[in-house]
Order: sequence, then C-alpha cells, then structure tokens
Amino acid sequence: MSKKLKSVLGAIIGLIYASSLAFECYLVDGQASIGSFGLIAFLLGWLNFNILGLTWLANPLFIASLIIFFVSKKVKLALILSLIAFCLAISFTQINEIIKNEAGHTGQITGYLTGYWLWISAIFVLLVSLVMHEILPKKRYTTSNK
Repeated sequence: MSKKLKSVLGAIIGLIYASSLAFECYLVDGQASIGSFGLIAFLLGWLNFNILGLTWLANPLFIASLIIFFVSKKVKLALILSLIAFCLAISFTQINEIIKNEAGHTGQITGYLTGYWLWISAIFVLLVSLVMHEILPKKRYTTSNK
C-alpha cells in the first residue's frame, strides 16, 4: 500500500471517527440521554463498571491500532487490535440497559443512531484497510510468480 493511499485512508478514518463524536449514538427509552452524545460516551463510557465498560475498550484498541498502522511496521498487531475493537464495538448491540442520567437510573436502549454507526464504520474501514494491506502485496507476489 502506497504512503499516499495510507494517508488518504487515515484521513477518511479519522474524519469518520471524529464525526461519530459529534452525533447522538443511541436512544434510551426512546429519547437521547446525557451519555448518548458521542463525545460524552467517548469520555465517560469507561465509567460503566459492567459489560458496557468492556465495550468501551474498543476506543483505545482502535486508536492503538490506527497509530500502529501509521507509525510502526507491525501491521499484524494492528490488524488483531482492530478486529478485537470491531468485535467489542458490535457487541454494544447486545447491551439492553444503560445508565440514562446523572442519578444512575437505567433505561432500555431502544435505538442506535448516527454516532454509533459512524463509530462502527471508522473501525470497520480501518479493519478492511489492514486486511487489504496484508492481502494485496501477497496476492501481487503470488500472481507475478506464475
């Protein structure tokens, strides 16, 4: 993968991820809650001491994977981290209840909004980019030897 393509992909992934922070991510009992805004979910999601806190770990894994992909040559490590991040991010759909206000009251997650889908998309685009980075050179090498 060329450096120019890598830079373009990095810009696209960063833009998608940053956009996810500017939108509501989910509905609780049919309405947006204090923690459903992307930036708030990113900053405070780790405070949930249940499976949701584990799901939030997709963020640092995604960021670490992105940094490794662009700074290091350990692409396989970045691929593994982004795959784990993607699985954790998708697992958010399996969570039924979430804290909906500062008092600690919980509510049912009733929908997933733009912020969530952008978050998933950023992680997925990174994952696909890493897979392509691993597959394309090998495919080119094997076809040129025949």
